[in-house]
Amino acid sequence: MNELAIQPEKELAIQSETVIKPELLWPSPTLSILHKNIGELNRGLARIILEKERAVMGTGMPTTVAGLQEGLTTHWLEYNVLDWDYPEIKEFRKMVLNGLREYFKLVGDPDDEGFEISGISCWANVLRYGESLEVHHHDPGFVSAHYQVQSGFSGDESDPENAQRGDSGNTVYFRPGFLDRSHGGKQAGTTSPWDTDWRISAPPAEGKLFFFPSYLRHEVRPYMGQGQRISIAMDVYVKKQDALIYFGPPRWFVPQR
Repeated sequence: MNELAIQPEKELAIQSETVIKPELLWPSPTLSILHKNIGELNRGLARIILEKERAVMGTGMPTTVAGLQEGLTTHWLEYNVLDWDYPEIKEFRKMVLNGLREYFKLVGDPDDEGFEISGISCWANVLRYGESLEVHHHDPGFVSAHYQVQSGFSGDESDPENAQRGDSGNTVYFRPGFLDRSHGGKQAGTTSPWDTDWRISAPPAEGKLFFFPSYLRHEVRPYMGQGQRISIAMDVYVKKQDALIYFGPPRWFVPQR
């Protein structure tokens, strides 16, 4: 019987190229900017916001926002913080626009004409004892932001009456998709590895400017301090969205090119 000779395999003469390109489709790009030595600016912003609160509250009609039925937040359609004419607001505008450019770098080319800002809606939140903001989102904006002007807590350990307790005044961000599921946690059986971080609770940090996609659901836990928890919030629209919105006053701020 003849044995068949085993022929060596021929090597292919093809030289392939490999292109590796990370593409994270669903994780939410966020940007946190902590401004230090900001006490004087924040005191000025707090003073301005509380003065404007007294003026704005006497005009217009309140609109319920995230369960809040009264206060400066409920008049958010009637003014724009970035349009107020104060040196402190001018400085804050610079912080916002510089921060937005850094955020755009996370999701594309900041010089792309599609990222030209169409309009920014910007309002202030003043929460007092027992007040909160229920779970909500800012869709259809492109990116939203929070800036903490005043936490409402003294930070002085010798002042127990005004120390932060638990998650009082915290902003809680929810992982996209989690709230839409019928079950979560152990009762769902085999759980997703993401279930351990389905919510992130962030204490109010004065001077922190935080950018996040407008679709991200979030809430502010009941504020239980003795003062005021003051923050500035905003929604940003860009040209690539082709939003059918008239970006005019009093609600909108449009940066000069």
